[in-house]
Amino acid sequence: MNISLDLIAVIAGYLIGAVSFARLTVKLINPKVSLDKARTFNSESGETGSISGIGASTASIALGTKYGFLVTFLDMLKVFIPTLTLRAMYPNDSAYLLYSFFAIIGHNWPVYYRFQGGRGLSAMLGSLMAVEPIGAILAVILGTLTAILINYPPSSLILWFPFLTLIIWFMRHDIALIVYSIALPILFILAEIPDIRLARQYQRQGRMDEYNHIILNSSSQMRGMKRLAGILRFWEKKKENL
Repeated sequence: MNISLDLIAVIAGYLIGAVSFARLTVKLINPKVSLDKARTFNSESGETGSISGIGASTASIALGTKYGFLVTFLDMLKVFIPTLTLRAMYPNDSAYLLYSFFAIIGHNWPVYYRFQGGRGLSAMLGSLMAVEPIGAILAVILGTLTAILINYPPSSLILWFPFLTLIIWFMRHDIALIVYSIALPILFILAEIPDIRLARQYQRQGRMDEYNHIILNSSSQMRGMKRLAGILRFWEKKKENL
């Protein structure tokens, strides 16, 4: 273990991860657009609320799908390139995993923006494409198909994590990677706490269909899931109009 290298990886990971490409892209393309307003919604009852996180999904709502994909790509690259470089240069050191982990923390809680960041999915995928690309792709596919099979597409956001851990266990038997894969959903859940509270509020009021409508239309990813579920005919007819 190279303590100096690991410390540099931790600091660099957080500071680089904290760069918000969603905010930078909006400033360059249309400075008049407000990302805070983009994540605001009006419920069927007339209440106003907001989905947590400012990232690729918010940029997609504010500027359109193509810019949402651009932000996703840039958020992936800020983790992918340094992680891959550190892994190639120091294959026997944990610096590449430390960089990845703290880059995701920086993305979710950026010091530059009063700790108001995204949920970390793009950053996580960028990390995993450098660390375990085959496992990441398989986990996402399996998580997505499982979410559709149980007839609840929004759960795809979390269901791929356990598949990732299992795949890494069978493919690599690397304890450090297994611990890393277990730590990722913890970061995601922490970033999702505001949305979890919102979901519980809607559940107590018996308005989960309304909440699902909000989530399913909150990003291009969820809209794609909704269309895919419809194509595969696993989506309930009453939800086809969401």
